[in-house]
Amino acid sequence: MHISPNDQKQYRHITLNNQLRVLLVHDQHAQKSAAALAVNVGHFDDPYHREGLAHYLEHMLFLGTEKYPAIGEFQSFISQNGGKNNAWTGTEHTCFFFDVVSEAYPEALDRFSQFFIAPLFNQEALEKERQAVESEFRLKLKDDMRRLYQVHKEVVNPEHPFAKFSVGNVETLSDLFDENGEPTTSIRDEIIEFYRQQYSADLMTVTLVGPHSLAQLEEAAHNYFTPIINNQRSGKSINIPLVREQDAAKFVCVEPEKDSRKLMMTFNFPSMDKFYQSKPLSYFAHLLGDESEGSLLQHLKTKELITSLTAGGGISGSNFREFSISCSLTKQGLSEIEYIVQRIFEFIELIRQQGLAEWRYCEKQAVLESAFRFQEASRPIDIASHLVVNLQNYQPDDVIYGDYMMSHYDEGHLRQLLRHFTPYNMRVMLIAKGLQYDRQAKWYNTPYSIRSITQQELEAWTQPESTGELKLPEPNPYICYELDPAPLESESTLPELIEDKPGFRLWHLQEPEFRVPKGLAFIAIDSPHAVSTARTIVKTRLCVEMFLDSLSKETYQAEIAGMGYNLYAHQGGVTLMLSGFTQKQAQLLDVIIERFASREFSQSRFDSIKRQMLRNWKNTAKDRPVSQLFNAMTGILQPNNPPYPVLIEALESIEVDELPSFVSAMLAELHIEMFVYGDWTRQAATNLATSLKLALRVKDQQYEESLRPLVMLGDSGTFQREIHCDQADSALVVYYQSPEISPENVALYTLANHLMSAGFFHEIRTKQQLGYMVGTGNMPLNRHPGLALYVQSPNAAPSELVASVDEFLNAFYMVLLELNEQQWQSSKQGLLNQIMSPDSNLRARGQRLWVAIGNKDYEFNNREMVVEEILKLDRSEMIRFVVNTLKPRTANRLIMHSKGTEHADAPDLEAGLEIGSIDEFQLRPKDVDLG
Repeated sequence: MHISPNDQKQYRHITLNNQLRVLLVHDQHAQKSAAALAVNVGHFDDPYHREGLAHYLEHMLFLGTEKYPAIGEFQSFISQNGGKNNAWTGTEHTCFFFDVVSEAYPEALDRFSQFFIAPLFNQEALEKERQAVESEFRLKLKDDMRRLYQVHKEVVNPEHPFAKFSVGNVETLSDLFDENGEPTTSIRDEIIEFYRQQYSADLMTVTLVGPHSLAQLEEAAHNYFTPIINNQRSGKSINIPLVREQDAAKFVCVEPEKDSRKLMMTFNFPSMDKFYQSKPLSYFAHLLGDESEGSLLQHLKTKELITSLTAGGGISGSNFREFSISCSLTKQGLSEIEYIVQRIFEFIELIRQQGLAEWRYCEKQAVLESAFRFQEASRPIDIASHLVVNLQNYQPDDVIYGDYMMSHYDEGHLRQLLRHFTPYNMRVMLIAKGLQYDRQAKWYNTPYSIRSITQQELEAWTQPESTGELKLPEPNPYICYELDPAPLESESTLPELIEDKPGFRLWHLQEPEFRVPKGLAFIAIDSPHAVSTARTIVKTRLCVEMFLDSLSKETYQAEIAGMGYNLYAHQGGVTLMLSGFTQKQAQLLDVIIERFASREFSQSRFDSIKRQMLRNWKNTAKDRPVSQLFNAMTGILQPNNPPYPVLIEALESIEVDELPSFVSAMLAELHIEMFVYGDWTRQAATNLATSLKLALRVKDQQYEESLRPLVMLGDSGTFQREIHCDQADSALVVYYQSPEISPENVALYTLANHLMSAGFFHEIRTKQQLGYMVGTGNMPLNRHPGLALYVQSPNAAPSELVASVDEFLNAFYMVLLELNEQQWQSSKQGLLNQIMSPDSNLRARGQRLWVAIGNKDYEFNNREMVVEEILKLDRSEMIRFVVNTLKPRTANRLIMHSKGTEHADAPDLEAGLEIGSIDEFQLRPKDVDLG
């Protein structure tokens, strides 16, 4: 098995007597153990009269087995033992996975394996889970991805299983009756039959990951997974073509929910699965998706026809592969589709004539080889769920290497594949409002139209005229062929403040454990001027977007070579983050600084970016109601983080000539906090900082940190605020805010969330079936711990949702009373394992240390202090906290709610004091935190 030299794990591949293939992964540093099972069964296997059955089955397997019959018992066991679980159903595969503290691994495997040995299909659970599938379907009725996916299904060969409706709903999953109302077929009988026929050990792969030895893991695999029955299903195949002759060369128009404009050109290929070792299509994706000078993207962007371009995506299956080129269009671009398509075919012709060269393949190969060689550790649950699918698709020896493998350059094969890039083998999808539509897609009611591409279009696109303006990418100067970590200068494990001047602080840590030639540089630029009003906040975001836009063609090759950067606005100003291989990161920073120094504010780019931002922000009104509630809530509580309607209002009147003076004013009052971490020597970190200081030096600079105010709820009982979403579902968020930021309070809020999350999900979603989006979460704002409970419901109005949530909260202390001492301690231990889980890689540790710096945790021990408080917490203190702080009757809290159109006639919510004016509410006392 080909393993990265940086990978300390041990692997073994075995096949059980029932032909189930297992990958065992011994990771001595793993803090948790994880398992995943994938089966080569998906929605393609649904019976035609039972669309969504594979998805429904995936839900049902979690809900009781002969050995462990209680519904919700598995989730509860996993949660109590510090773990998570999930599953997904795809076209041809379904995957189940979990992680758990290692002491509980054998018991968890016993419970998990029973899903595939003796599930119960309890009648009551079937009824309820059908509602969950219906809620999941309804939740995404307005989701543009789902709506487009359904149109996609209707424009391919209707005989191909891809054309089936994958999610399922009440209509497709109910019992069938004859004209006299007598049941003809029971869904329970059908799901059992489907399970028995389709779920077979020879279609399954399993990964077991943990600190246990390979011998122990092998024994567990035999013990728990050998009883799964082998129904001799391997070798099944699909022989129906995805696209018939009459389905090709089509032009489809689709109306989106959100105001978006997109052009997608999709080419049909046979399955590419067997070519994973040489990855020929990624060669074309690399060239077509290039963003450097002379590229398709830059040419069409300069003409102001598109704002972005991606290449290479598309659906794939065991007997087909689609290759898509997707552009986001400007308004002008919408009227120049003919020109855009011609330029894309011009570029394809350029590749055909000049683009096939081994050095280009070797560049891509070198980048993947470096990524593989210096592969960093992932969490056990991510390793398990990823490799279990690789085991379905790759030869056992390539399970780890297969994603990175580029074995050889085969020009003959590339030329052969280039023949598929023709207008005759293409489907064009134009997604925009206001086009001509004469059909509606089933289930999602998406308006669309379809026509054949005309002979005139076919001829114009087959032999496009050359503009002479398009260029293939030059050799990449950022690719590092020789990479090794710098010698270690010290054994220090915590950042050290190596420069502390007025307005400038530099932290440094050369990472001693993860010895990879990679690093991170965080640069937080605070300026009170950047966040003084909603208008300046929007100007800051505009400047960020304009800066990123101006950088893209110069930095694209650095990103391809394994370096990245991100610039984002926050409550104090902006943060720049660099990541990836350190060897050429200073070169990348120089490019960024040089571009910053030139500060171009072109009218045309400003107009384009402003339009794009306005459209994106206005489109948030179509987001899921629960997402809109969270956005509105943080906007109310954090004045420096206004909600979208406020941002839109401010942006509409801003003009480009305001920006130069704004940036100058911002730079006149600065505070910079910088953290250089990873494979950086102390001197290299100082050099980076010097470059930055020179770039940002302004005459007579003032040094000041920004304040980050948080509105405090205080002892005022319940506040409520309604948000109008104009969607069918209702939604609710109940938020509790800690008045203190002490480790003791962090411990109380975090443990309360941990203790209630599985029970809340089980009660509100599984038992009461109020909605598919249900949960609790830690919600710290500006260092203040917080707890949020949320639900989005197609079935109940906010007043009913509050009643159910409050009933749960009122009874929660009883749940705590019923825990025995062992359960109490194991719940605490589960949370402690999560908090103290060691950083799995360089990036994770860098982010954690950077957050500590931002939180003024200069001892870097806040986590340990919280752990100490959790260890001290006894049940009576937690019960007191639940009764005194969370009990609805006396609670200080904020309830955000949205009444769905389905519940328009329901009574209004009356749970507390309505927040009328946000401006007035924000006059309340604030915690003005510098951290």
